[in-house]
Amino acid sequence: MSSTIVVVPQTHWFNGWFLRLLSRPVVRLNGIEHDASWGLPATFPVKPGQQVVAVGARYLGGRRILGVVDHEVDFPPGGRAVLEFRNGLFNHQPFQVRP
Repeated sequence: MSSTIVVVPQTHWFNGWFLRLLSRPVVRLNGIEHDASWGLPATFPVKPGQQVVAVGARYLGGRRILGVVDHEVDFPPGGRAVLEFRNGLFNHQPFQVRP
């Protein structure tokens, strides 16, 4: 039985206009990158157990993902989790899971 993870990339209210204008969010799930959209949920099936989830921003025309910090999440069989990631006050601050 698989589990489901829903990741919602958000921006900080202070610098969100800048990120939404000049970057795209990237969800990294167990080392594999997935393109996402600001404020919209991205849903992924995962196997039960430990998963590594991170969100970052890739500026248009850039190759690096900025602000990525890995978060380990344990999923039970058939579980579903919604994780909202938001960057800090400044663009260089990493994305963190919001409660």
